[in-house]
Amino acid sequence: MRRPAVLLVAAGLLVWLAAPALSSRPFVPRAVEFEQALDTSGWQRAGDGTWRSQVVTAPKRFDLVGLQWRAAAGEREARIRVRDARGRWGRWTLMAQDHVGGAGAEPVWAGGANGYQLRMNGRPRALKARFVNATGTATASDRLSTSLRRAAHRALATIAGTPARAQAPAPGSRGAPAIIPREAWGADQCTPRAAPAYGEVQLGYVHHTVNANTYAPQDSAAIVLSICRYHRNENGWLDIGYNFLVDRYGQIFEGRAGGIDQPVIGAQAQGYNGVSTGVANIGTFSQERQTEAGLAATAELLAWKMSLHGAPVAGQVTVTSAGGSSNRYPSGRLVTFERIAAHRDADKTSCPGDAFFAQLPQIRQQAAALAPQYAFVPAASAVSLEAADRTLDFPQAAQLSGRATTVGGGALAGAPISVQAATGSGFATLARATTNADGTWSAPLATQYSRALRAVAALPDGTLVSSPRVEVQVAPRLLVRAPKRVAAQRRFTVSGSIRPRRPRVVLEIAREGSDARMHSVARVPVRVRRGRFSTRVRLRRPALHRLRAVFRGDARNRGARSGDIYLRAVRRR
Repeated sequence: MRRPAVLLVAAGLLVWLAAPALSSRPFVPRAVEFEQALDTSGWQRAGDGTWRSQVVTAPKRFDLVGLQWRAAAGEREARIRVRDARGRWGRWTLMAQDHVGGAGAEPVWAGGANGYQLRMNGRPRALKARFVNATGTATASDRLSTSLRRAAHRALATIAGTPARAQAPAPGSRGAPAIIPREAWGADQCTPRAAPAYGEVQLGYVHHTVNANTYAPQDSAAIVLSICRYHRNENGWLDIGYNFLVDRYGQIFEGRAGGIDQPVIGAQAQGYNGVSTGVANIGTFSQERQTEAGLAATAELLAWKMSLHGAPVAGQVTVTSAGGSSNRYPSGRLVTFERIAAHRDADKTSCPGDAFFAQLPQIRQQAAALAPQYAFVPAASAVSLEAADRTLDFPQAAQLSGRATTVGGGALAGAPISVQAATGSGFATLARATTNADGTWSAPLATQYSRALRAVAALPDGTLVSSPRVEVQVAPRLLVRAPKRVAAQRRFTVSGSIRPRRPRVVLEIAREGSDARMHSVARVPVRVRRGRFSTRVRLRRPALHRLRAVFRGDARNRGARSGDIYLRAVRRR
């Protein structure tokens, strides 16, 4: 073969091996997933009362492993240790319980293991191990191909000068921390199932991913990809659950898609995802503390992210729980959290581990010191929201208005406006409008329940700009009926209605005293069915009485009361 032909073949082979390197993206091996059913009948009872499996050889080398089993009475606690390709065993690692309330354990990083052993407080049924390999080392042929492709990529990257780049600061922020973008950890292998949803950032939740802390800095990208594949394909989530991930070396990774500068709704804390951002620290911190580099990166990230969305990093905030099986609080409960909170504060979990939980005051202190340098510069455009009356009596509609402006305060004409209400999972659009030539807009909003509203303007370039939230409270309409004259000591019926429907009202009864004033004599709880209520009442003394129905208020509606009814109780003849 002639020399030019040999060079041509070699060049073609180099291009084939390093196809990903022809773009600006770094080389990321193809991730593979597989599973293994386990027979627990041969497990042995250990001296500490736990059940221990035999050493299990996996079908292929794996980087991440999680567990799934059939639901059983009581909670199962699982620990795992893994064996690497050289036959060395790692330490036992406690696997976090499934965060979505399923029967299983969250995945842990194994880093190229080929075997494992389990220890559990019981023998589960239908136990299955689920694996992800994200380093291209699952089989011998995979390892050879990955080695050749990585070497070829490095050669071409050196020539082309296209190293992985951290994301630039988001619009409106000053000196944002370096954040490794999704493309750099292989997110094209973990494309979201649906478009991202957007909420608010009022607080930040801190996690740990529960895996060995002995990984190298070059392993972190594969860890992120493995977690994303497991969250999407095994848990059935839309995307990786966390908004950001931080490793022990201080590297920050973009997590869920949608924009690092946007309030992307993640899956970091059931019941509060629509009002928060989530930062997962890669590692297990039940006993071992996070490194100073990891703490500093977490603090800097939260200082920037929360400042970007106008939320302070210090102090507390009260939000409404959206409920859920993993949530510590029922739906509708007002819950107060630290602005930088632990996952365990919101949900039934030990995350982010006892050692890391003890380091949260240090993160809060560092974030508070950094926040002033991340002062947010207002966006080029803005939109306002005003309510003519923030306290409504049902069925009164809210009369909403506002103005959208360009940079410098000029009118933004013809911009679509969405009026959105906060929900436990984000925001729902309830009304729409379009700005006039002077940038103003208005829209009526009929609502049964109290709402936290915001206006969102869509700019010509597709950017969304939202207003500060406005709270609108709705008081139900309460009606009550009773006779004008009744016999003392004889029961009679008091009835009424409440709209929108609420489950309970209180009937307040007062009697005129010798001083000509009304004095409370009884408060009778009354259950409401289909918006109507009825109860039997007896007035003990002859006198003028006053009746009224009262609703105390709840998470959906503010308190209300009916008009007063006066009736006279007379002696029976």
